[in-house]
Amino acid sequence: MAQLNFNAAEIDTTSRDAIPSGTYEAVVTDSEMKATKNGLGMGINLTFEILSDGPAKGRKVFVWINYEHPKAEAQRIGREELASLCKAVGVANLTDTNQLHNLPLMVTVGVDRNDPTRNVVKKYAAKAAQQTPAEQTSSATASGTPPWRR
Repeated sequence: MAQLNFNAAEIDTTSRDAIPSGTYEAVVTDSEMKATKNGLGMGINLTFEILSDGPAKGRKVFVWINYEHPKAEAQRIGREELASLCKAVGVANLTDTNQLHNLPLMVTVGVDRNDPTRNVVKKYAAKAAQQTPAEQTSSATASGTPPWRR
């Protein structure tokens, strides 16, 4: 028998199903370089936290990227995915995965077709900068066409 001081009412037990497919603002909150299961390659584990308002806010999405792999095709795909992520957050020369942390980007998330309780990231994109009202007026004046008529 074990003695505990546990109050179940303090724990959020809402559904942890996969978040709905869609595009969300997110940041990398954690990263780790690990050996592949067979020990013949290396990969990067990434944790993304969803920032977008809505039911997915605060949820985590996990990504594995093959960085070194004995199969050239798997390594090529992994490195393309890493390059896409780096470009989305504006990191041209990656020397440490910590450089990816806390930089907002847009992630397109889907549901894993083999496991509907898991998410997959299908695309990384830069977070679009929003113009201030002064910048909107300035760009409308510069082109002579209001933004809503372009």
